[in-house]
Amino acid sequence: MTNTILTDTTYNRLTTTLQVQKPQATFTLKPATQFSVQQLTDVYNQTRVDYLVPMPMSVAKMKEYIQVYDVDLAQSVVAVSGETPLGLGLLGIRGDTAWVTRLGVTPHGRQRGIGRGLMDNLLENVHRLGLKVVILEVIKNNVPAQTLFESLGFEVLRDLLVIRRPPKPTNMTVSSTLYIEALGYMDALKLLKTRADTPSWVTANESLNNAGNLSALKADLPGKGQGWLVYQNSVFQLSRLVLHRAPNAAPEVTRTLLQHLHWRHPVQDTVVENVPVDDTTWPVFESLGYMVSFMRVEMRLAL
Repeated sequence: MTNTILTDTTYNRLTTTLQVQKPQATFTLKPATQFSVQQLTDVYNQTRVDYLVPMPMSVAKMKEYIQVYDVDLAQSVVAVSGETPLGLGLLGIRGDTAWVTRLGVTPHGRQRGIGRGLMDNLLENVHRLGLKVVILEVIKNNVPAQTLFESLGFEVLRDLLVIRRPPKPTNMTVSSTLYIEALGYMDALKLLKTRADTPSWVTANESLNNAGNLSALKADLPGKGQGWLVYQNSVFQLSRLVLHRAPNAAPEVTRTLLQHLHWRHPVQDTVVENVPVDDTTWPVFESLGYMVSFMRVEMRLAL
């Protein structure tokens, strides 16, 4: 798969044709509960048909997405004109915080007020439920979308990297493996409770708990310190990586954990979402063959 890194020049060139003023659309907003998962999947895929970063979904993936990220379909919304779907916006809810996700408008409906209509409806639902904070992520340099969110009061929190590593073996010395312990699901959950980072919605403990199928590696390197790595292992891909290094541990702990991960799973592709650009682990990832696929901007609205 070809990796895509968005730049201002690339994005603006590809979206120039979308800047032409169009008449406002006549549309109706309906709760997502009025649609089957198949229909929601079809609408979503239509909104991404010409997207610069391909993100197609199957029905199974949509079901998983709704479950893992605590999407409340009763508070989510679909825009339609007659029988024609024009857009979709999903809302995840945890405690007093909401997460706007998978917001999209079909090519025919863009620049016609539908995106703002979807956001207005989602925010109305948030207010009605008495929630305190709304967060979302937008692809870096998606100027029209970020401009819309800023006009609604959202502020930028940070830039996040989505990185990947193609399948390839890595070398591990026998002595290094002696200091790595492989752990199962329940121990992985216990380790997650000790994390000290600030995760995004996608990488939060709740998301990982919902996703299940977690494993862990724990390191205690002589003279280097301690650390651990939690991850999800599927047939073709490693994902949902969470790395923790003890405060006084050396960067070599992180490197050894990642090397051991790929030594154990040499044939799987690896995807890591939402690594903060200033995270000290990113240089270690990069040195082991990880590349940036694209970037997201995390935004927040306090109510």
